[in-house]
Amino acid sequence: MFDSFVIVLAFAALFSLINSKYLKFSPTIGMMILALIMSAFILLLKEFAPSVHQFIPTFERDIHFREFLLEIILSFLLFAGAMHINIQELQKQRKAVFVFAIFGTLISTFLVGTLTYYAAHLFSLNIPYIYSLLFGALISPTDPIAVLSILKNYSVRKDLQMNIEGESLFNDGVGMVLFVVILRIINRGYENIHVNEVMFLFFREALGGICFGLLIGFLGFQILKRTEANANAHVMLTIVMAAGGYALAENIHVSPALSMVAAGLYLGKKIHSKAYSKKNLMQLVTFWDVLDEILNGVLFVLLGFFITIIKPDVVHIPFAIITIAVVLISRYISVMIPFQLIKHANKKVNRKTILMLSWGGLRGALGIALALSIPPEHFGDLFVFLMYSVALFSIIVQGLTIGKLVEKLGLVNLKDAK
Repeated sequence: MFDSFVIVLAFAALFSLINSKYLKFSPTIGMMILALIMSAFILLLKEFAPSVHQFIPTFERDIHFREFLLEIILSFLLFAGAMHINIQELQKQRKAVFVFAIFGTLISTFLVGTLTYYAAHLFSLNIPYIYSLLFGALISPTDPIAVLSILKNYSVRKDLQMNIEGESLFNDGVGMVLFVVILRIINRGYENIHVNEVMFLFFREALGGICFGLLIGFLGFQILKRTEANANAHVMLTIVMAAGGYALAENIHVSPALSMVAAGLYLGKKIHSKAYSKKNLMQLVTFWDVLDEILNGVLFVLLGFFITIIKPDVVHIPFAIITIAVVLISRYISVMIPFQLIKHANKKVNRKTILMLSWGGLRGALGIALALSIPPEHFGDLFVFLMYSVALFSIIVQGLTIGKLVEKLGLVNLKDAK
């Protein structure tokens, strides 16, 4: 697996150089497009020159995508993303972020699940409703990895950017909790699980994850504050906080994703305060910036290559197109309804904001990783294909047009524009 990782890392570096010199897209989008082109070339070789294809390294099969994302790099990406969030700006938008992350994800899960259920029957695909809801849960959260990596390249108005980034971090955890709850219902059967058990599981995962993450952040900062002389040790400690905290959260059955978001937000606030030295802050921020760029590059290159291992027998282009439309429509409705709850509290939220929040809700690797955890007999292979189709459209089409939409709607950050 190490050799495969090195190959992917080399491709990420090469594609990054090509993109920066020639394509000039957002780094993650550019690398993913180049990986897709390479994937198409590999598939052509497999079809028309199998004798040559056999010499190509099988790194896309050697690196198990789900384990690589959920068990290795997700903790670092969420921790880094949350740590770089401006907590003061987030607090100003806390009501909007909370409402969109909780109610928006619930509404979207129901809408996507219901519409997918009926769309499947149009193509004579007999997908039970509970499985459609499972698909709705994995595809509804906006992917924080995609959102954070792409949005930072555009001058989006600060309050709107914070809504999108904050929501993506939190609804990621909420969506994972919903996914776990629905999957538990499927595995145990309706008759063997009660409503109070479902509610307990949801709140234990969600609230327990946030509380555990805050504890990790608090304890970590107390150690940092008392060992200011050793900046390298601070870097190592934050690595342990991210990796160890994620693993512990899984073992005590609370949401590891929400734990890392809470820990990163708490630590990010504290290290930017006067209680922490500026010298250590610079080294810590630089390390996590570099690590974030490396892992994002590797992840999006893997996403591009992922198409080579999609099972041909589940490829259903018309159903994928309808699914993309269903996700977009559901996203708009799931933003518009919560907007009615906060429109009096936040005067800046208007129709333009709703459109931007809807189009800026990108889907990416996280949904694919969750889909990969569903067994084939539970429509796992089909859900992987559908999720990948949505992710490609989301990252490439929506990602490439976000900047133009921001300018057209007049949602540019004026300070950056100057």
